[in-house]
This record gives sequence, structure tokens and C-alpha cells, in this order.
Amino acid sequence: MKKNIFRILSLVIIFALLFSVMVGCANGDDENVTTDPPAVDDPPAVNDDDDDDDVIAVEPPVAELPDGEGLSGTLSILSWHNEMTMQPILDGFNAIHPDVEIDLIFAPPIHDYIQQFRMMSATGTLPDIFVTAMENRTEVIEQGLAIDLSFLPVIERLSDANREAYSRDGIVYAVTFDGWIAGVFYNRALLAEHGISTPTNRTEYVAAMATLRENGVEPWGFSSTNLHDPIQGFLATETIANNRAYHAMVNDGELTFADGWTDPVNLWVTDYLEPGNINAEALGLTSDQVVEMFAFEEVAFIMGATWIVPTIDDLNPDLDYGMIPWFGTDGHTEWLTGAPGVGWSINAEAQNMAAAIAFMEYFSSDAALALFQDATGGLLAVEGIDFPIHPVIAEQFPLFLTGNIYLPAIEWRHSDAIGRELMLALHDVILGNITPDQIVINMDNTHVELDAALSD
Repeated sequence: MKKNIFRILSLVIIFALLFSVMVGCANGDDENVTTDPPAVDDPPAVNDDDDDDDVIAVEPPVAELPDGEGLSGTLSILSWHNEMTMQPILDGFNAIHPDVEIDLIFAPPIHDYIQQFRMMSATGTLPDIFVTAMENRTEVIEQGLAIDLSFLPVIERLSDANREAYSRDGIVYAVTFDGWIAGVFYNRALLAEHGISTPTNRTEYVAAMATLRENGVEPWGFSSTNLHDPIQGFLATETIANNRAYHAMVNDGELTFADGWTDPVNLWVTDYLEPGNINAEALGLTSDQVVEMFAFEEVAFIMGATWIVPTIDDLNPDLDYGMIPWFGTDGHTEWLTGAPGVGWSINAEAQNMAAAIAFMEYFSSDAALALFQDATGGLLAVEGIDFPIHPVIAEQFPLFLTGNIYLPAIEWRHSDAIGRELMLALHDVILGNITPDQIVINMDNTHVELDAALSD
């Protein structure tokens, strides 16, 4: 009994750390954005247990565009990118508008920023420009805190996912320029050694794993914290590809987790669990150990993301590897795990509205976005801007631009609890404590219980 208690507690801690990292990657942190995902102290309350699609948005004011001449006064900005990251942007703006004094207020993501935002919003001291993230977008929309940014020319050049991330009913409450992706990294040389070409669909991918296993090569390296990744991939290809509003409908009570997650879980069982591509060994491995296994060619596939590329290259500069997406069943599209970055909003009651609009016009220009990308290392979701991108990530970058990226946790009403339940259930399946069909049952039960608690 004590062992079970310790196991559950350890899994809760593991998931809290994992979930914080995954959502943090969607939003960005400036201390080490080009290498590692940001670390946060507390798992974020994504969507604050609210369903954005139920929100009755307050109509924002229509912006009166400034002529750009004679701008002065103070422009206040609340950012979770620090001064080092933002300074090139601020300098570029001041070169055009030297009489505008910029007051940059930095609050690190995620917990500290959201607290600062809510305090300033409640006291009527919200700056002229502020960051809107998945964690505060409901408030921004519901309370009409931001003006409509549809007038910015960059809007038409954004990927669908980025354009829609902070929009409702055609109103753009915040504009996000970048994001992150994750898919499957594969050892190109190891596959070729065993006569395997780079897989281009699920059939070839499954066959590749089987051939490797037959030849004594471990196909996959999974850790205790990423067993759910293939399920997320199948969720995107089998469910989200057909209904992007699926999780919103779950939040509304129109659909259940069983409606959209049953097939992905079953595919996870047939492609990964039953052939032994996922096994109990993963429960004793950390994500760092798995990356090392891949870098030193002990496994052929791992979950690969933008932030682990530098580590792999440092460990083995000569490694010949590439990136493939999550493949769905026949007739389904290819998807990646990923999400748009945070958005930038103009306060509907900005004290210096003219300067705020001018700043956003400059910030969304090609020149400023090139500076921003260089400072953050993020993937720009804007057509027509060239920027340095690692060759491995470049292989699947087109899917990022078309919006074929998805991260279910940012859509869940009860993100932390549902995520913990999913992680615990997957561990129990691998240990033989429950059957796979119990996974979605547990997720639905948790969702219903928490909804009932909210209504009490």
C-alpha cells in the first residue's frame, strides 16, 4: 500500500513538471529559449477552468490609426519577455519615434506574469500593451480588455493556428508571431543500415519499427513522462483533423473524451504497446536519459522538439538524424504536437493609444520580427520572413505554417487534473493494473466530477 502511495505521488510530481514545461514551451521564456524549455514553479491553470467558446466577448473599441508623426509621452508594456530580449525591439521603435519613453514591466512566465496581469487589471493599472497567453485569454476576451488588431497587415500572413489562437468571432484580441513544434526524431543512418527508407506514412512507420525490432535494435526511447505523446499525435490525425472544436465540445458537454480519445488510445495500443515499442523500461527513464540514448544511437526514434536539438548536436555533432510527423491512418493528414506562442494585446483603455498602435505596427513589421526571432529563437509563423532554422526542424516546418499542430492540454477545462489522470492511467496500463479502455473512462469520470464541483 505504501509503495502505491509513493508511486502515485511521484507520478503527480512528474506530471506537474512535464505539464509546466509543455505549456511553457507554447509560451516562451527568455532565459534559455534557444536551448531548453522554460522552467516554472507551478503548473499553470490553463484556461482557468473556463471554456473560451462559452465566453460572451465584450465588443472592443475600433482603433483610430495614428499618422505616426509627433508621437510622445510614455508607452507602458507588460511583458514576460525580459529586457534583454525586448531591447532590440524597443530600440528599433525609438529610432522611429524618439520622443516616446518606454516603460517595460517584466514579469516572468507563467505564474508570476499571470498574477501581475490580474493585479494590474483589477486595479485599473494595466499597461498600454500586455501579453495575452492561454492562461489569461478568457479574461481578455470576456472583459473586453483589448482592442481589435485586425487592422495589422501581418494578420493575413499568419498561420491559421496563430491567427485564430487569440481571436473570437473575427476579432483579434492578441497577435502571436511564433510558436514551437514537436514530432518524431529518427536516426537516418540507423534506418538505412537496416534497409529502411524514411517513413512517409503510418504503414511504413509501423513496418520500420517492426524491422528494427526483428534486427535487435530498440525502435523507441520513451521516458516516464512522455508515454502519452503518440496518443496526442493520433488525437490530432484522427479527431482534431476532422473537428478542431472537439475539445470545446467536450467542455460544453456535447461530446466526451471517449468520443475522441478511444480510437487514438486503441492505435497507441496496436502500434506501440502490443509490439513492445513502449514497455515498463520507460517508467524508469528520464527525458534527459532518453535524449542521450538517441544521441548515442541506442534507439532509432524519440519524441523530438525544437528545444532538444542543441543538446543532441552537442552530445553527437556527427549524428545523422531527421524529423517526421505523427502519421495517422490512411486518408488522414500529418500533424505535429505544438502550439502558437503568446500574443500581444493593446489595452482597450490605453493611456497612450496612439503610441501603442504605432508600436504594434512596428513590432509586426518584418524588420522587428527578425529581431524578435533572433532574440528568442522561436519559429516565426509569418509567411515571407526568412530566419535561421535548424535543418532537422526545417523538415516539418511547413506543417507549422499550415497550422497542423496541436496540444490538447491547452484546450482542456481541467488541464492539470485530466493530465494527471491520463499519466497515471498510462502507467497503470503498462504495469498491468488496468486495461487500456479504462484510460478514457477515467478521464471522463474526472471531467464530470470536476464540472460538478464547479457548479456546487
